[in-house]
Amino acid sequence: MDHLEDSTWMSAPLAREDGTRPEGYAFADEEGGSPLGILEAVFLSMGDGVSVVDRHGRFILLNPTAQQLFGALPPPQMPMSQWPKYFGLYLPDTVTPYPAEQLPLSRALLRGEAVDQAELYVRNARYPKGLWLLVGARVLTDPAGEAYGAVSVFRDITAIKQTEAALRAEEEKYRSLYKHTPAMMHSIDAKGRLLSVSEFWLRTLGYSREEVLGRRSVDFFTPESRRYATEHVLPAFYKTGVCKDVSYQIVKKNGEVLDVLLSAISERDASGRMVRSLAVLTDVTERKRAEDALAESEKRLRAILDNANAVFFILDRQERYIFVNREWERLFHHTLQEVAGKSTMDLFSGPLAARFHETSQAVFNTRGLVQREERIPLDDGVHTHLTQKFPLIDSSGTLYALCGISTDVTELKQLELGQRFLSEASQALVTSLDSETTLQRVAELSVPTLGELCVVSLLDKDAALRPVAVAASSPEGGRTVREFLQAHPPASSQREGPYRVLETGRSESSPDAVGLLDPEGLQDERWSAVRALSARASLNVPLRARGPILGVLSVVSAQPGRPYGPREWALAEELGQRAAFAIENAELYRKAQESIRGRDEFLSIASHELKTPVTSMKLRVQQLTRTLSRQESGQIPVEKVAAMLDVFGDQLRRLSHLVEHLLDVSRVNESQVDLRREDMDLAVVARDVTGHLRGQMGRAGCVFKLVAPAPVLGRWDRLRVEQVMINLLTNAMKYGAGAPIRMEVSRVGEDARIRIQDHGMGIPLEAQSRIFERFERAASRNYGGLGLGLFITRRLVDAHGGTIRVESLPGKGATFVVDLPPAPTDP
Repeated sequence: MDHLEDSTWMSAPLAREDGTRPEGYAFADEEGGSPLGILEAVFLSMGDGVSVVDRHGRFILLNPTAQQLFGALPPPQMPMSQWPKYFGLYLPDTVTPYPAEQLPLSRALLRGEAVDQAELYVRNARYPKGLWLLVGARVLTDPAGEAYGAVSVFRDITAIKQTEAALRAEEEKYRSLYKHTPAMMHSIDAKGRLLSVSEFWLRTLGYSREEVLGRRSVDFFTPESRRYATEHVLPAFYKTGVCKDVSYQIVKKNGEVLDVLLSAISERDASGRMVRSLAVLTDVTERKRAEDALAESEKRLRAILDNANAVFFILDRQERYIFVNREWERLFHHTLQEVAGKSTMDLFSGPLAARFHETSQAVFNTRGLVQREERIPLDDGVHTHLTQKFPLIDSSGTLYALCGISTDVTELKQLELGQRFLSEASQALVTSLDSETTLQRVAELSVPTLGELCVVSLLDKDAALRPVAVAASSPEGGRTVREFLQAHPPASSQREGPYRVLETGRSESSPDAVGLLDPEGLQDERWSAVRALSARASLNVPLRARGPILGVLSVVSAQPGRPYGPREWALAEELGQRAAFAIENAELYRKAQESIRGRDEFLSIASHELKTPVTSMKLRVQQLTRTLSRQESGQIPVEKVAAMLDVFGDQLRRLSHLVEHLLDVSRVNESQVDLRREDMDLAVVARDVTGHLRGQMGRAGCVFKLVAPAPVLGRWDRLRVEQVMINLLTNAMKYGAGAPIRMEVSRVGEDARIRIQDHGMGIPLEAQSRIFERFERAASRNYGGLGLGLFITRRLVDAHGGTIRVESLPGKGATFVVDLPPAPTDP
């Protein structure tokens, strides 16, 4: 015990014979303040026994667990050959002294071997009844690879050994307790198949008994363990009938891997042949992890801390640095050797040093955890770090140092700000259905989050970008940029900027803003304030949601020379997409409102148009009733009845025509028109159609002329083509009553052309683009009809792959031109 109280023991294994210490280790003058002091505290508090020898085999450490087993350190000059006798070490047969050169610690020290899971028996004055140890050993080397000692870790496994002995001695008792014992046990036959398993085995691995019985035990091992068992362990086991503490990895049903130690004995018949075996599996997953961690403790601790993204450091009571990791060195450009022994006030100055000192003193005064957010200036700007400082207290309760962990949360803070920005932008996008008002609010929110200037441009009908929203860091600057863009909009010839985004459909960042701010326009001294912005980095993102690009959102950096990074890209693209959705939603709302207005107008027109013939027929019925009541003979003159029937016929035809249009629009509106093509001559069809309509033309006072000098052959749907002709001719009679109508059928290139000309009132230019839509009419409702004829005609022409257009001037009549491609002949 006296040796353990000597504070110099820990330096012995890390010192060369000339008194120097290996490179790569750091020490501090304060007791318990160095990483080795921390390591010593770990060793002293371990539940496993630890012993350390120097290069000459002299014991320099027995931790408290080891002392309980062996007492104090042996004499310094005791040779290695005396170790078995001094400590009472025996082979597993419990009677043969363990050969000194075969001890795990000897093998590690003399031959550099890494020893794991070696079993030895101890019987000494402290433990006259003996106990079993499971031992591992490693050689200690410095960074140069020079051995300076060895370490041994051992654990008391007497209980396990006693359990095995008890199982063998009390076989009958085992049979009754086998299934319910809280240990993993199984039994296999001579072919390695599972005969029985304990309940604890099943619960631990997660299987049912039916899933495992009859299968090979090695089926539940990892591939490496299965190969090792099949090639090495099982052949030896079948010969000897015993295996002890074999290290395997076994796989649970959920895929989790357990480290186990397997010990087994076999039962043989009178001929010596193995009948069955009993195996006990001990879960050593956590213990193996601890042993591996111990073997690599110092190296791993340094590696972990050096490769961590967070900053780690240790300060003594005077706030002097004992340890810093590689991340600290990278951020502050000082190595551990340079800062060891220096205080925070030596390395930092001003408010930053004062904040560091304040938090450190809070730890020393409260002896508790202190957590602060600190803004730290670094090479690439100010970063936000979340720093935790907590006390390090030794076994006597003395606070001798503090440990600090500092994590860079700059990106998280920026993400938080970005989410808040997008949330505010989303609220702004839904506050108004006016696109320009909404986008102006978005542009204002983008400053200064995304830059000093934000411009939102939308595509107009001529595919040119029109700036609709401009915001800058100052209202005056925003007005100036808006005036500049009105005078000098972005040039489509620029290879960078908004038009490049329209071309590629991808976001683009440039080191300057010349693609947005026309450099030729900036030459005017009037725009000197805007010229300063053109040299800064710019970012342009497309406004696209569900369909084509609607425009471009452009921002210009607030910091000269600072390019846009991935975070700004992602933020701007997300904002652009949300803005595009808002624009599309506003447009959908506008179209919905127009549809509602169109529906209401259609219902009004349909009600009027359908009511008119019904009212007329109702009046004629009343007239006929009155006439019959006045005729005593019950006979009505034929000419009077004929006149009434003519009125009925006209009104029924009108009603039938209206209903047929309604049925047609339901067929062609949302679904593909079903065509029944056949070979035909379009000129013949035209003559047939006009022959049926000559009576109506006569009543309308229209002189009709058909020009079809030659056959026009092709494959079309005859009924649909007739319907196109009838609709267009009826339209000409309606709006050109009393004036001539001319219809021409001819071949133009590969296509067939139908040209129908009237000399009626004509169609205003602004109405020509909408007369082919549902419920649209070129003239006022005084002309009757549902406004569906031209809509149905266009859909039928489209179904044939053709086109229809109108040429007209107000007061000069209208000419409708239909071009139909010839369909290919069926094979």
